[in-house]
Amino acid sequence: MSDKMTSGLSAQSAKPCVLFLWEQGNAREWKFFMEELVGDIDFRVFPDVGNRGEVDYIMTWMPPIGEIEKYPNIKAIFSIGAGVSHILRDPHVPRDIPIVRLTDDALSLDMSLYALHWTLHFHRGFDHYLRQKQSKLWKRHPYPANEDRKVGVLGLGEIGGKLAEMLRDAHFDVGGWSRSKKDIEGVSCFVGEEGLTQLLRRSEILISVLPPTPETANLLNDARLRLMPKGAFLINMGRGEAVVDDDLVKLLDEGHLAGAVLDVFREEPLPSLSPYWSHPSVVITPHAAAPTNVKYGAKRIAENIIKMETGRPPHPVYNVNLGY
Repeated sequence: MSDKMTSGLSAQSAKPCVLFLWEQGNAREWKFFMEELVGDIDFRVFPDVGNRGEVDYIMTWMPPIGEIEKYPNIKAIFSIGAGVSHILRDPHVPRDIPIVRLTDDALSLDMSLYALHWTLHFHRGFDHYLRQKQSKLWKRHPYPANEDRKVGVLGLGEIGGKLAEMLRDAHFDVGGWSRSKKDIEGVSCFVGEEGLTQLLRRSEILISVLPPTPETANLLNDARLRLMPKGAFLINMGRGEAVVDDDLVKLLDEGHLAGAVLDVFREEPLPSLSPYWSHPSVVITPHAAAPTNVKYGAKRIAENIIKMETGRPPHPVYNVNLGY
């Protein structure tokens, strides 16, 4: 890590005030990297806020409801993770303040590796071996060649596109669906309702990296999940709202779907009464597909603060019309 970014703020620049609003986060580590990257900043950690009117920027994950509206002069809100639904769940967040998403290569790589891991888990039948251990059963299960396994990716944005390429490079037969037509070499790309139907019908393993938008809410319901081949698997690491939970449990109970790996949920932490906890065909991970790497996350946020302090717009900003 260099002392400061070469494009950092000059000594003559006004000192920006940055509030770290994440009660479970490692504030000390974030402070170290932000000071290294930006230079002279006033880094404050919630709840030791001081004068709220002095805060220029808020970097946050799961902010308390009603907290952000208390800062009258903020220029931007930075998400300390890939999504922004944890911010938008607060109806009082000012809608005229830019909400900046966190994107970086490390996050995309981690999410892609998570999906590849579970794709191989189901493709190679490791779910069978985990169950067989309980009864001390020694039995191998055959599996098809990678090129004969059809894997579908829902959402071909920055993360989904890289995931599709990784699966393609692992020689799987990859299809992908998105709201706008994409062209990825070696990947069958689909668009629209008809395209979604085609993708679901071919996907023996379906991976959702869909963002939380009105169009994707409840997208994976009984009718659509039933289009998948019998014995198929679902991996959801996009947003929990895309899956109708009761429908998924029903299809797993019926055996139409053979298993699911779920990293995201409508309510987090997942309530103790959720049927997912006790379902034998469901693997739960606690929104852990790609925890934010502090070094790389701080670099992206610092770059955007420097941009804004020097009169340039941040990127990427949440687009309310697109939903991401």
